[in-house]
This record gives sequence, C-alpha cells and structure tokens, in this order.
Amino acid sequence: MHDLRRIHDVSGLTVGELERARRDLQVSLSLAWPGSPVREPILAEMSAVDRELAERTRNEDQTQGSTHGQGC
Repeated sequence: MHDLRRIHDVSGLTVGELERARRDLQVSLSLAWPGSPVREPILAEMSAVDRELAERTRNEDQTQGSTHGQGC
C-alpha cells in the first residue's frame, strides 16, 4: 500500500509542466470510479500542483508589486 502522507514535491516543474500535470490528473480523476482508492493519491498530487501554482502566483504578484511603485 502506498504511503498517502508522502509529500508531493512538484517545485522542480515549470509552470507549463504544472498546468499539464493538473490537466492530466483531472482526466485521471474523471476516469476513476467513485470511492476508488486511486482517487486519494490523485487528489493529493492535484493539491500539491495547485499549492505550487498559487505560491508562484503570489510570489510573482509580490515581485511585481514591489517594483511597480519605484519608477513612478
């Protein structure tokens, strides 16, 4: 049995790779039967991808916000 507490490290993927992984995982999830044990690791990986994308968006927003006011 897989360790469902395993950390899903997706930090080495590019934004494009993260978006592709998200789409692929969504397809896999849609093909899994309700109640299937395979849904848990798919959802865990999707959460890791979503967190990484959100963190990168936050970091990008903070970087743009900190330089925006300097030239005005």
